[in-house]
Amino acid sequence: MRTTKMLTELCMEVKQISRDINFIKTELAKLNIHGAGPESQEDNFPIMLPLTNEEKFDETEAALREEAARRKMVSYYRLALVGGTNSENMIRRMLSAAMTNSLACIFNWVGKGEKRAFKDTLIKDCMFAAARQFDRRLTELTFRVGVQKWLRYAPERNGGVPRKK
Repeated sequence: MRTTKMLTELCMEVKQISRDINFIKTELAKLNIHGAGPESQEDNFPIMLPLTNEEKFDETEAALREEAARRKMVSYYRLALVGGTNSENMIRRMLSAAMTNSLACIFNWVGKGEKRAFKDTLIKDCMFAAARQFDRRLTELTFRVGVQKWLRYAPERNGGVPRKK
């Protein structure tokens, strides 16, 4: 009984620390503090997240063709700062920060059917780089599986028909 109570208290403490860390990351992002170099943080940065439609997604892809924009996206423009309790959680949080569920509905990993391929996008590359900053042991396979799962359930999160169990 005493051990259970101690474990419960410890779990609550860990959750609070996680919330505190995420708060600190958010505040640092607001102050534009990062370790990516001397350049100005968000000066005229053309990308506003979350992306809400296909047109904005395509504009973002075009902007990310520049190396400087990709570095900004990875280093300090949301992706590296979303945090999470583990890699899988961070991947979900990055995807949620980057695009709405309605936009996610038009993607799958390989572009099967009438959907667009997410695996070939520059946004995916930025997300993987940011996730690797969080967890150096993260593999492309683990990342891919996390993204596939998140994309698979986008229609359900968007108010569609729930999947059969």
